[in-house]
Amino acid sequence: MNINQLQYFCVLAETEHYTKAAQLLAITQPSLTHSIKELEKELGVCLFNKQGRNVKINQYGYFLYQQVRPILTSLENTKSELQLLIDPRKGTINLSFLHSLSQYFIPRLIHDFLQIEENSQINFNLHQGTTKEIKEDFQANKIDIAFTSNIEGEGITSIPIMQQELLLITPIDHPLADKQEIDLAEAAKYPFIFYEQNSGLRPILDSLFKSIDVKPTIAYELADDGTVCGFVAANLGIAIVPNIFGLDRFPVKAIKIINPHYERYIYLSYCTHKYMSPPVTKFKDFIINN
Repeated sequence: MNINQLQYFCVLAETEHYTKAAQLLAITQPSLTHSIKELEKELGVCLFNKQGRNVKINQYGYFLYQQVRPILTSLENTKSELQLLIDPRKGTINLSFLHSLSQYFIPRLIHDFLQIEENSQINFNLHQGTTKEIKEDFQANKIDIAFTSNIEGEGITSIPIMQQELLLITPIDHPLADKQEIDLAEAAKYPFIFYEQNSGLRPILDSLFKSIDVKPTIAYELADDGTVCGFVAANLGIAIVPNIFGLDRFPVKAIKIINPHYERYIYLSYCTHKYMSPPVTKFKDFIINN
């Protein structure tokens, strides 16, 4: 018993006429007759009663039809929905990104991509998270592509696409607030608001302080940029944050770090061996080429 046999059976059950059913199925009548006989033979039951030149579905055929038709309909719908997901003009992209990119970079990127006429009907499922969360989502096959810290390895490719400046921020009335640039060692005596361990920024911050042989006093560990900025604005500590869009909305002073040297990159990441649908491939190429 295969899908073709069941499809042929359902069409015959609905028409109760071999010639009409064969025409609808675009097959020959002998092929249809053979398929139905093979199905009846496998099931060990007659599904139709002869009625002149036509046939009439019997109680056993009707029982099979009631069970099979919903399954075939569901399969047909699933196929249509799957085709829509990978349609290069109407498909869906599962995109994940760091919180620091949510206010400007990601909205602008999606806007520019959708401005291209052939991309205008492509949909995005958006997810925000820490680098660790994004990596776990990749491993669980929940996302197609991401903007994150470097997570290359374990089947993931990460391509650097832009450098992101880090700044020291302080409350506006802080003793360091009159500086335009700073050696990080000058700030070591003040309590810091740090990113939590799961953040992609945390290893960078730990490395910065290790390079100047300083163990910072950590007052709070937080997850996202906005919360860190809010705590600094409330005079609960100072912090090192990315130069994010909207930083000037907080009552904080941003100071350029001149020492130690650092490089903070944002990466385009995707699974190396995972099937990439046409819409996802198109988006990836758009990012790389632009």
